Amino acid sequence: MLIKDVGEFGLIDLLKSELIDGLKQFPFPLMSQHGFELKIPVGDDAAAWLSNTGMQILTTDTMVEDVHFRKETTSWTDLGWKAMAVNLSDIAAMGCAPIYAVVTLGLTDDLPVDGIVEMYRGIIEAGNVFGGVVVGGDVVRSPVMFVTLAMIGTAVATCGTSPVLLTRDGALPGHKIAVTGHLGCSAAGLRVIEDGIELEHETMSHLIAAHNRPIPKIWEGMELVRQGVTTAMDVSDGLIDDLRKICEKSKVGAVIKSDWLPVDSYLRQVFPRDWLDLAQFGGEDYELLFTAPARIVDAVSNAVDVQVTVIGEIVNQPKIVNVLDSDGNFVISDRTGWDHLSRGN
Repeated sequence: MLIKDVGEFGLIDLLKSELIDGLKQFPFPLMSQHGFELKIPVGDDAAAWLSNTGMQILTTDTMVEDVHFRKETTSWTDLGWKAMAVNLSDIAAMGCAPIYAVVTLGLTDDLPVDGIVEMYRGIIEAGNVFGGVVVGGDVVRSPVMFVTLAMIGTAVATCGTSPVLLTRDGALPGHKIAVTGHLGCSAAGLRVIEDGIELEHETMSHLIAAHNRPIPKIWEGMELVRQGVTTAMDVSDGLIDDLRKICEKSKVGAVIKSDWLPVDSYLRQVFPRDWLDLAQFGGEDYELLFTAPARIVDAVSNAVDVQVTVIGEIVNQPKIVNVLDSDGNFVISDRTGWDHLSRGN
């Protein structure tokens, strides 16, 4: 069996199983005696542990040339911004505040020094806007350029005296399914870039910015926790695939209405036939997908500055996501979201 046969998520499941077995053998008293108690290992947007300074989380993400970006179509500053933003989005998905980050660069020897400096300026710019300070890292020679960030965040909300995080395993039947912002514009921006589609300036700028300079929902994630939301993740691999992950962790099903999905006029105008597929499966929107009772969703909507849209409901069914069209008919699709290792990408 080869990597391409199992795909990204099949491989993750195999590695997760090995890690969980390893955790059972790990001498945790060695950690607890120093004040560290593991709360969330593998399987969520970040790992989490409780220490004498509170609940902290750790996440990491990598951007590889010609997989996640191309130098010909992505500015150095935008590359730095996005490398930071995708990690910040994981922090947001846990309802936490970012603290520190380290950067590992894999570089070919023909890259311009000025470009790498500009990339760091993009990283710093995103950190200055949303939080998170780069405090170190590593540089290695590589046959292909990549940039990896690892970031630590901290819980900011408590229930009584206990820190609270957003996780994927608390969705319950009857919960409304909601999402911040709009879906599909990032995937549309990528298609515009890849296909060389010419558009009027405002529309092109909007779609390309959605892909190259995503806005991590840091403040919104912390507000979700404050309003009583317990279950969330960010939309990175595509709405349907990411909602399926919540269903699998929570052991529930979901029903969403395709005509309820928040899609803006730019996407509908440029891709009148494909906007629904882009919204459902495109990915890299970095919006927050969450579930909660209706009253809590309403409270969140009133507390944040971004649009919050109810798109469906959690149901007591097998761990699947059903999509209904405007007539109430099931939409059947063999599409999936992004998988780094499958043959289909």
